[in-house]
Amino acid sequence: MNFALFGYPKAGKTTLFNILTGARAEVTAYEDGKREPNEKVRPLPDARLDALGRIYPERRKVPAALDFVDLAGISYGEVKTSLFLNALRKADGLVHVARGFHNDQIPHAKPAINPRDDIRTMEEELLIADLGSVEVRLEKLDKDLKKAKSPEGETERAVLARLKAHLEEGRPLREFPFHEAEEKLVRSFAFLSQKPILHMINADETDAGRIKAVEDSLAPGRKGTLVLAFCGRIEREILEIEDESEKQVFLAEYGLTEMTPGRFFPAALDLMETIFFYTIGKDEVRAWPLKRHSPALRAAGAIHTDIEKGFIRAEVVPCDVLLGLGSLHDAKEKGAIRLEGREYVVQDGDVIYFRFSV
Repeated sequence: MNFALFGYPKAGKTTLFNILTGARAEVTAYEDGKREPNEKVRPLPDARLDALGRIYPERRKVPAALDFVDLAGISYGEVKTSLFLNALRKADGLVHVARGFHNDQIPHAKPAINPRDDIRTMEEELLIADLGSVEVRLEKLDKDLKKAKSPEGETERAVLARLKAHLEEGRPLREFPFHEAEEKLVRSFAFLSQKPILHMINADETDAGRIKAVEDSLAPGRKGTLVLAFCGRIEREILEIEDESEKQVFLAEYGLTEMTPGRFFPAALDLMETIFFYTIGKDEVRAWPLKRHSPALRAAGAIHTDIEKGFIRAEVVPCDVLLGLGSLHDAKEKGAIRLEGREYVVQDGDVIYFRFSV
């Protein structure tokens, strides 16, 4: 699962990238002409995986991870023509960093700092980029269908015409009532306004003690969107402190309860409708991310397509039950392991052993 950090210039994207990943990317590198994005994989903290690892200390722990890409600033009005448009389309989720801090030494493209306006403008730009993609494809379909009739082409044109009308009303595709077949039909477009988006407000240090109020005042209240705030300058300084107790003292002085990762990861995973299931193999204990409400067959496919194709059954025990009993062996002895079929809806925290035939 991957996230693209993007936004208008001078918003603090690289600062947030460093905070979330522990990287030390140069925050002014893009100003010096650097075009290649910063990239880093961040293993996710997972208390359940840690607990399972303590039961099986001889086995390697493999946490789930998020891939982050930090893109250079995109000028106002240029999302649809940006060199980074493809990187945004490849992302599973978007993290839009909006400037909320004041600093006369860091220029801003607009007369006033207004994160609410930046959120609205960016949402509009993503929508316009999608509308452009739909219009280009419709134009090509019209030409092709004039030359030769195609039931598949007619179906695609009908779906895209509905999407075009929806976008022209100023509504993102997150709010479009897709049927499963329709969503599969347009999946290759990787529409930007269909992706979950987390708006991260880089707040002024004077707002450090009222982060929740900043978030509440800017929350869009729309499907697939979320607003969080952080104080980039303060957290960047705290990151330089090695002593953990001293970090807590600084956080308290500024009225912050915790660093951004502790709030970002649970919120982002919830926005992405992601849960975790676990497997215990001969060599490793591993956490697997999975879309909420997914069946066991899809979970099997997340591990390997061979397991999905040869699926026989899933042996399932909730993680908290397993931890309470002490081991898989004890769970079997106590009859705590259930046998489930391919349609079983995987629950967050399930420990699963898949039986399959090759």
